[in-house]
Amino acid sequence: MATIYSTTAQEGIDINSVFIQDSSTPEYPAPPFVAGELAWGTDGSEWVYCTASITIAASSVVRVSEVPGSWSVALIGGATVASPPTGDLIGVVGGAKGTVAIPAPTGTQTATYFWVQRAGNCPNVNCAASTAVNTVLHSSATVGGQVTSTAGGAGTSYQLNGIVISQATGSTAGPNTAVLNYPAVGVTN
Repeated sequence: MATIYSTTAQEGIDINSVFIQDSSTPEYPAPPFVAGELAWGTDGSEWVYCTASITIAASSVVRVSEVPGSWSVALIGGATVASPPTGDLIGVVGGAKGTVAIPAPTGTQTATYFWVQRAGNCPNVNCAASTAVNTVLHSSATVGGQVTSTAGGAGTSYQLNGIVISQATGSTAGPNTAVLNYPAVGVTN
């Protein structure tokens, strides 16, 4: 798969860039883009500028906060699900090759900002071993940020609409290519 890059006619967009906001540096209080800003790239990709306060491994699947204007993300799955966040936006972290990891802020750092892919051909998605190609995906009941083609059952996982593993059976080693069509949380399993 070719490396994805931004085709947006806006200066400074680098989908591999991670900006860590720090109250002790000159650029404080503003990141280079407003959270929620969109960028478009090659291979049908669309990206949204998001923020987080947690460490996120490369190729992790994240859920966007329901709080209007925040664009804060958290890992999907990894815990029991009393009520699925039906309709919440889903995306994939990882940049042009699916290898960009997001560090958690520390010390005087207040937030981390980065690009999350929401559409197009995706170079890498964290998935469970033997995740089936072109099938409905679900959050993992045990591993945050991971998808699986096996439903975990009521109260343990939820369905993800608009995302499929695309070229080969998924593996924990990856890379696992996927097609993203503006994924969102579906129904409980």
